[in-house]
Amino acid sequence: MERRSFLKVGLAGTALVVVGGAAALGLRAGDRSVKPLRPLFVLSEGAFPVAVAVAARALRETTANPVEIAHRIDSALRFAPRQSQKDLDAVFGLLENGLMGLLLRGSSTPFTLLDAAGQDRALGAWRDSSVAALRGAYHALRKLCLAAHYAAADSFAQVGYPGPSLIKTVPPDIAARAPLAVTEPTAEGMP
Repeated sequence: MERRSFLKVGLAGTALVVVGGAAALGLRAGDRSVKPLRPLFVLSEGAFPVAVAVAARALRETTANPVEIAHRIDSALRFAPRQSQKDLDAVFGLLENGLMGLLLRGSSTPFTLLDAAGQDRALGAWRDSSVAALRGAYHALRKLCLAAHYAAADSFAQVGYPGPSLIKTVPPDIAARAPLAVTEPTAEGMP
């Protein structure tokens, strides 16, 4: 075999190993033991455990149930534009992806398989990133978790909030006093 051919085969083999390794890292599954308690509206089955893990980290100083927070986020996203729903699902996928983890935070372990300190470091890497999109994604995830928790009445007591002071009452049914009389227009126009 000629030296030139040997080098080509060697480079092609190296490229194949690199691509295969990258694909394996990108497809490595995270923790799928956390299952939704009810049907999901927006989040995919793969994004739900990541949302639970992010909620656990964002609300670690509270009594919030991370699974319930993920469900509240999913429910609130029903009213978001379709593109925003897809973008958020992609952010959860990016956070979980081992190849992106290797490139962005130096660890190929999927986010849901990291311990609490590792998840904090991963989120901190996004928070402190020089890439504005990653910083924005971090803040969006954090704010979604906080809003989902503190908007619920069961969290009011934690922060000393007594609840809304003005209770909105349901207006009474409107009843007609008499049948609606419709008059036909006259030749001059209006009756």
